Amino acid sequence: MKKKILVGLVLLAIVCAGAMSTSALVTKTHPYRNLVVSAAGAETDLIAATGFNVGIPDPGTDALAPKDLSRLFKVSSGVGETIANSVVLTCYATASDNNTAEMTLYGIVDNGAPEQIAGLVYIFGTAIRSTGVRWADTCTVTDVHPTSVDASDSGNNRIVKVAFDTTGYRHLYMIVHGTATGAATGITVQMRPF
Repeated sequence: MKKKILVGLVLLAIVCAGAMSTSALVTKTHPYRNLVVSAAGAETDLIAATGFNVGIPDPGTDALAPKDLSRLFKVSSGVGETIANSVVLTCYATASDNNTAEMTLYGIVDNGAPEQIAGLVYIFGTAIRSTGVRWADTCTVTDVHPTSVDASDSGNNRIVKVAFDTTGYRHLYMIVHGTATGAATGITVQMRPF
């Protein structure tokens, strides 16, 4: 009798382990990657209002180029492959406290036109990344995305995080239009999926 109970428990453990392995959530963490590295004012507007082109913009430099999420953040699991469902952005620059930088964020799908996700105005705070380089602590978002673009931990001299759903976009593209207050340079926006 004890042998049958022991065999039964072993079989139950094997079945449970097998069920868990096929339905277990696969999580992979990714480091921050640069979405854009740009001196303020280095880029012009994406497209003219009368020429909304299909395709991927070519700014002429890798640091400013659209980033392919399917290459940067591919996750393989037993079921299939996914890329970034959502993205978090952080920003830093060589800046003084309360300097600002204005940007526009776009998403691009194969054979589609660039679609604006949001206008962002980052304000740099007192949190130091390295000598002379500060983290943005505030972000004002002008949201034109089908789902919300949220700025969290904003306005307190920590690091503001901007999060949004990528809604199937393959590429993300950010244009740094310039600085409204101060003379921030070396503006860098980083991203990671979650």
